[in-house]
Amino acid sequence: MTIGTARIFAPEHWGSLEKFSKFYNGTFSLKDSGKRAVSGAISHFRKAITLHNLAIKLVPNLETDEAELDKHGYTSAVNAQELSAIIESIFLELYSSVDCTRKVITEIYSNYQGIPNSTRKYFNRIYEGNFDERFPEQLIIAVREATWYEDFRKMRDELTHLETGSCHKNKDTAKIQYMHTGFTIEGRALVIDDIFEKINQTLNNVNQFIGRVFAYLLTQLKDEPVLQFCGIFHGRMYTRYVSPHEAIDFHSGVCEAHKWFNQEENPTCIFVNECGAYKNAIDSSLKTLSISKS
Repeated sequence: MTIGTARIFAPEHWGSLEKFSKFYNGTFSLKDSGKRAVSGAISHFRKAITLHNLAIKLVPNLETDEAELDKHGYTSAVNAQELSAIIESIFLELYSSVDCTRKVITEIYSNYQGIPNSTRKYFNRIYEGNFDERFPEQLIIAVREATWYEDFRKMRDELTHLETGSCHKNKDTAKIQYMHTGFTIEGRALVIDDIFEKINQTLNNVNQFIGRVFAYLLTQLKDEPVLQFCGIFHGRMYTRYVSPHEAIDFHSGVCEAHKWFNQEENPTCIFVNECGAYKNAIDSSLKTLSISKS
């Protein structure tokens, strides 16, 4: 049987949202729904990326629809329907990530006036300036810079509650074009000439919004050591204590697991010869021992 090995503590690869998810419990006592919203903001965004990659893989399948059309004069457009379903799901997942981010804000600032438990109302309150004067300026800026939100919200509402759209490959441009007859702009059906360009733009917009929100929330965390999982080595979980602002790379913090893995009967950590957190723990122990002797 293969014994599992996995490194978990990797702050050099974390964005502000993921880092917040590792440390917020040292400062904020979120309800279960708030905890799930933090996780949801991450998982929905990751799911959107997964769906984006899947959509790219499905594009060549449109040639089957085109061949069917050329041969029979009609096509069931099964492959175009599959691609459309994935594309629309990307936008819905990204909105869910924004929605979860707003839920975290709502819970943290639940005692402030004018902070509604609704993403649409939350954005509108900020736009209108109708919120508690104590509400953080950085969170206000995050909303006011999200000028893309209203159109994004309308698309999400249409896809969730009403009609869906369709896509096809434009023979002249070779781009994937998306059309939604139920979503109109100035009386005309919505047509996006390059839907993958729109997806990338939306991914960046949502990522920037989430990043700004959680970058601010990170500054509100107590800079006190929090127990973190380093990884699973030899089938065992290894841990360390590290504060949010100290967490920069794998060498940050002070090893906690050395208290048991330095015992002869236990397997040692596979990073013991190179881990800065282990060195910090040993240096701290030696310093404590020196002080006690003096």
